[in-house]
Order: sequence, then structure tokens, then C-alpha cells
Amino acid sequence: MAKQGVANTAIGAAICRLIEQYQPDESRLFNDPIVGELVGTTFRFLMRFVSMRNLTMKQMDAITDGIYGAQVCRTRYIDDTVQNILSQRIKQVVILGAGLDTRAYRLPEMNRVKAFEVDLPIVQNAKRKKIKEYLGRLPENITYAPIDFDTQTLETVLIETTYDVSEPTLFIWEGVTQYITEEAVREVLTFVGKSAPGSVIIFSYVLKSIIERRSDIPNADKMMDSVAKRSPWIFGLEPSDLQAYLQPFHLALTADVENAYYQERYLKPLKRDLTVFKGEHMVQAVVTRP
Repeated sequence: MAKQGVANTAIGAAICRLIEQYQPDESRLFNDPIVGELVGTTFRFLMRFVSMRNLTMKQMDAITDGIYGAQVCRTRYIDDTVQNILSQRIKQVVILGAGLDTRAYRLPEMNRVKAFEVDLPIVQNAKRKKIKEYLGRLPENITYAPIDFDTQTLETVLIETTYDVSEPTLFIWEGVTQYITEEAVREVLTFVGKSAPGSVIIFSYVLKSIIERRSDIPNADKMMDSVAKRSPWIFGLEPSDLQAYLQPFHLALTADVENAYYQERYLKPLKRDLTVFKGEHMVQAVVTRP
């Protein structure tokens, strides 16, 4: 895996969240007051101008329609899911491939849980520095655990922390699986499946048909050509195979969310005319191990 290329995808996702902050209050999908501090001075300055925001969104969607829409809609979906789950029972959260994710700092429910951010050292070190500068300190309830998913296991990384294997856990895995090997994906799902019953994982995946270049989504092959130059997509799943794929890991599928859901649940009520990429889904699954 091209580590710097994957690290750069964290910036891209964060810029999408920053652009969304310029939407009017009544049509904004979510509030993220911290993301501007993480993207750096240059991007923060450029995104102040509507012309630069429009150009950035246009460039994202030039390869395949709906990349910006997919980024911001999945952020809203995960936010809603995290808040719902944490308001009920779970008191421990692991954010896998955390990138420049800000949920641990902006969602009130996260203040009441023990959180672990797991990511590449190159991403994590820069983020910790910026968070400390912004907040004046690093939050005491957050543990930063560096990892390379292709060469290290989640178990060996978390065992060195205060992670409690007996405590039901919420795992958040956003925008990562397409960049790592199937072996690495299975390694993570195996670990999640061994966690306390009632644990939940939320993760995104790209359609396998896109990875294998047999998709009928317009410009899907062009998208694959584009990401190959920076950080190739190498792993995907198909919705029809999802339940069977998760079953050996003691994971029961509870939701498989696609662009149509975002349109009906979020965009239409806000009267937003926003295209959402069809090639990425969000999954929820619960650990059912006895």
C-alpha cells in the first residue's frame, strides 16, 4: 500500500467536510468546527472562496459523478449512527484508519466513552500535533494507536493499550477497506468478531464489480485509472455476498446503505440537489458470538 497516497486521501475527505461547512445552516448535513484546523493553513484559506470550493467539487466529480456527495453523506450517516448507538449502551469506540476524522472531538456522546484512534503513524502524528494546538491538550479519553493494516494486526496493536476485550465496542471503519488487501480486511473482521457480543462495526466498501472493472456505473474504469496513480483500490465486496461474507466472523448484517438511502433520508428533506456516487456502500453489523 502506498502509505503517502493513502495519507493524502485523509486530506481529501477532510476538505469535503470543510466545504460542507459553508452550506447554509438549514441545508448543511453536519457541523464540523474542527476540520478547518486539520487541513492546514493553505487549504483553509483557499476554501474560504466560493470559486475554489466549486472548482474543488467539480474536479472531484470530473472523474466519476458523486464523489463529493458520497463523502459528506457517509459522514452524516456515520454521525447519526454513532450518536444513536452511544446513547444506548456502548462505552468503548475504536476508529480504524481514523485519518482526520473529528468525531471524537465534536460529537458530545464521544466525551463519555473511551476512544481509540488507529491509523498510520504518518497521519496520526500530524493530526495529534494539530489537535493539541487547537485544543491546548490531547483529550484524556482518547488513545492513539499507530498501525499499518497490511503488516500489523489490530489485536497486537490494541493489546498494548487500555482496550478492554470484555467491553462491547463500536468500531468505525470509514474509507479504508478498498485500499488494503483482503487478508488485512479479514484480519480486522476476525478481531471484531471476537469482541464482546453486542459490539457493532460500521464500515464502508467499494463494489467489487468496480475493482474488477466490470461495473456498469458510468466512468467506473476511469475512476480506477485515477486512483491507481495515487493509492490503488484493491478490495471490494458485492451486496448480494455481504451477509455470507460476514457470517464466519460472527457478524450479523443489520444495514447495507447506498446512495438511494442518502437521497431519501438526507438530501430530499434538505432540498439538496447533490449527486452521490453509486459505487460505495456503508455497512452496519453486530457481533452475535455466544
